[in-house]
Amino acid sequence: MAKKPATPEDLAKLKEALDAAELDFDNAKLGYFHRAEYKGQEVTYEVLKSFAEIYIARNHDYQKATFGRVRIRLSVARLLRE
Repeated sequence: MAKKPATPEDLAKLKEALDAAELDFDNAKLGYFHRAEYKGQEVTYEVLKSFAEIYIARNHDYQKATFGRVRIRLSVARLLRE
């Protein structure tokens, strides 16, 4: 059974959520490297990993809605290397 294509409004909402998750991850990553707080908590590896997992989930949701499948698989280790 074919899945109905995502509407432009749905894609815009997913893109907005993806951008917010990317910003959170980037800010948490900077906090981790500089041993600073982000959102009122110390950024440990576990906290950074949770931000990365949220970003990965939203990225995969956006790819599924846009392309019908996940084309680029992300991992926490790959994001931390960049």
